[in-house]
Amino acid sequence: MKSISNSIKIMIIVIAVIILAGIIMIFAKGYNYSLLYSKADRMNIYMSKDFKIDEIEEIAKEVLGTNKLKVQQGNTFGTVVSIVSDEITEEQQNNIIQKLNEKYEIEINKDSDIVLTKMPQANVWDLLAKYISPLVITTIIILIYFVIRFKNQGIIKCLVIPALSVIIVSLLYISIIALVRIPVNEFFAIFLVLIYFLTIICNTIKLSKEQL
Repeated sequence: MKSISNSIKIMIIVIAVIILAGIIMIFAKGYNYSLLYSKADRMNIYMSKDFKIDEIEEIAKEVLGTNKLKVQQGNTFGTVVSIVSDEITEEQQNNIIQKLNEKYEIEINKDSDIVLTKMPQANVWDLLAKYISPLVITTIIILIYFVIRFKNQGIIKCLVIPALSVIIVSLLYISIIALVRIPVNEFFAIFLVLIYFLTIICNTIKLSKEQL
């Protein structure tokens, strides 16, 4: 029992250190956002001919001198190509236009066929905003269910521990993402919601077994 107790203490200390380090990292450096969620330039180009994404990506890499870029179809009609990179200078825009004109034998007009957009830095809380209210409501409903079904196990086991476990696991997840510098993208919130439900399921299984 003493060995188990010591193991739990060590685990609590490790988790606390990771969460604290993660919070410090978030305030010091913030998150490592993926290209589409970081501060970047988006160059939308109207193409009068069919194009291949990989060919335009090759041109963009050559001109911009970086692999940190994203080339994708800019609309559903396949007439616009979108190039996203940290920075696209006016000279680089001109070089891309020139190479596309030569490659596809077209005449891209910089004034009418090009739209350059400055993409602002995303905020992780904005990515989570639409999930917060549903998760809070779901948590309240689940905790009420726990209190009703497992009330004989006491408030601490059926209410406090499940609530704390959800908070701690969520903090651990966002801290690890910050520390390891995993790029934050559209999957960040999805994985957080998945972890949330797995934690709830684990709590339900644990309480059900202790109920027997």
